[in-house]
Amino acid sequence: MSTPTSDLDSSNVLSSDQVRQFHRDGYLAPLTACSPEAMVDYREHCTALLKTDNETGRREHNRHLDDATVWSICALPGIVNAMTSVLGSNLLLWRTNFFNKEPGGKEIPWHQDRNYWPIEPEIVVSAWLALDRADTENSCVQVVPGTHRQIIPHIKAGEEMAFTQMADTSGVDLSKTLDIILEPGQFILFNERTLHHSEPNRSNRRRMGLAIRAILPQVRVLEFDSPSHRLMQLSGTDPMGFNLIGPPPTEAVI
Repeated sequence: MSTPTSDLDSSNVLSSDQVRQFHRDGYLAPLTACSPEAMVDYREHCTALLKTDNETGRREHNRHLDDATVWSICALPGIVNAMTSVLGSNLLLWRTNFFNKEPGGKEIPWHQDRNYWPIEPEIVVSAWLALDRADTENSCVQVVPGTHRQIIPHIKAGEEMAFTQMADTSGVDLSKTLDIILEPGQFILFNERTLHHSEPNRSNRRRMGLAIRAILPQVRVLEFDSPSHRLMQLSGTDPMGFNLIGPPPTEAVI
C-alpha cells in the first residue's frame, strides 16, 4: 500500500496561545493530521490490519511495531509537530492503541491514563486520532477541562465497562464535560492526567480511533509490553538512553 499524504497544510506547530491553552485545560482539539480524503486509505488499511494477528495476539495494541503504515500515521507532521510544541523536540514513541468501538460497544469509564501506566515519571502526550467520524451519536471522547491538575483515585469498574478500573468522580464537576467531535483525520491532544471517557456506542456506526503515546527521553519505561517491545525515535534525539530503542518497520503487514 502506498502511503497517503495530506493535501492540507497540517504542520500544527502550535501558537503560544495554543500551548498555554493545552497546559491550562489539559487538552487541545480539534487539530488536523490529514484530510478526510487522505484518511480513506489509512482507514481501509487499518481495518484490514486489525483482522491479522501480531506476535502478542493483541491485534489492536502497538501495531506500529510491525506495520509501516501505522508507523507512518504516527509520524505525520501534523501530529509530531503538535506534540513537540507542548513537550519539546525530543520525543519517543512508546505505545499505540486502536480503540475500535463497534455499534453496541461498551462504555469506557472516566479515567486518567496515568493510573494504568508503568512509567516514571508519568509524563506522556497522547494524540487520539479519528479514523471514523466521532460524534455524540457513536461515542466520541469526552473530557473535563482542568482535571489534569489533580490526581483522581481509581476504583473498581462495573462489568458493563470496557475497563476494570475507573476514576472516582465524586469530587469532579462533570457538568463541565465537553464532547470532542472529530472528523476523520482530526485528533485531540491531551496529557496523562486529563480525565476522559466515552459513552456506549448506541449508534449503528463504528467509531475507530488510534491513540498515539509519546514520552520524553527522561521517562523510564518500567515494564515493556512484550519481549520485542521497543521505543522509536519520533522526533529529535535520545540523550538519556534509559529505554530500549528500535527502528521503525519498513514494510506494511498487508
